[in-house]
Amino acid sequence: MYKTEHGNFIGTTWEEFCQICFKRKYESEGYQEMPSWQGDLGIEGFTRTGILFQCYCPDEEYTPDVLYEKQRDKITIDLKKLVTNETELKNYIKTIKVKQWIFVTPGYKKKDIVKHCQDKAEEYRKLKLSILDENFDVLIYDIDFFATEIPLVLDYRKKKIEINPLTQKSKTEIADWKSKEISLVENAIRKHGQRILPATTDRDNKINILTQNSISHFLNGNITIKIMQEKFPKDYEKFMRVVSFFEQKVTELCITNTGDNNLLYRQIEVELKFKLKEAFNYIDQITIDRLTEQVLADWILRCPINFE
Repeated sequence: MYKTEHGNFIGTTWEEFCQICFKRKYESEGYQEMPSWQGDLGIEGFTRTGILFQCYCPDEEYTPDVLYEKQRDKITIDLKKLVTNETELKNYIKTIKVKQWIFVTPGYKKKDIVKHCQDKAEEYRKLKLSILDENFDVLIYDIDFFATEIPLVLDYRKKKIEINPLTQKSKTEIADWKSKEISLVENAIRKHGQRILPATTDRDNKINILTQNSISHFLNGNITIKIMQEKFPKDYEKFMRVVSFFEQKVTELCITNTGDNNLLYRQIEVELKFKLKEAFNYIDQITIDRLTEQVLADWILRCPINFE
């Protein structure tokens, strides 16, 4: 299984995902799927404009070197099928000249694979196959080439969008941030202190744990939000509007609060999560939880959540 920011894939689910993307993205170019059950011709489909597609999903999370070798070998092997299947391919594409052969994979980690594609393009141009254009090119696409189609595909499959950060802030990065944002850290310590009764056992340690959690949720949540901003800009703008509008209510709730600070915090958390789920019913629960944690942490570090 290969993990991406948009979900996890195996060979069959990756090909299914790609086929829906191809049919949406290249509909105007006359995309035609090529089922392999009658024989593998080395392509998943083609367009009337001269583009051939081949999909590949790694079996697992390989190291960059191993992933490169597997993708390199797969490209090399599948391109050879243009030669061995030249006559049969011509029966399907007829007079179409192939301008691009695109290797579609969830992700790649070494730029060497781009060079390999260019080397192969040059090699195959020299073969002068009857089905290839004189400017034939070999390209590699990752999942981000289908950023526009992803929400539509997930809706078609009735699967919710998952924003799955592949990295998190290290302890060193968190410690470095804390050393630079002393005033924000002090805000969190003060506010979490107002959530814990003075007579509580091991009170200081508990306040530190809550503060550390807020900082971690804030910094790691920012990674999720950045992915949303880059990959789903319209959803990001909507998210910012929802949060900004609700923030005004949070300020009022804190000003008028006369009860238990923890109950108020949980009320804010529940209402925020509800607002986000209501606004983004097509986003999965784990992503909603990450976004909720980030916003709450931001409000703890700044001023919107402010216990009296």
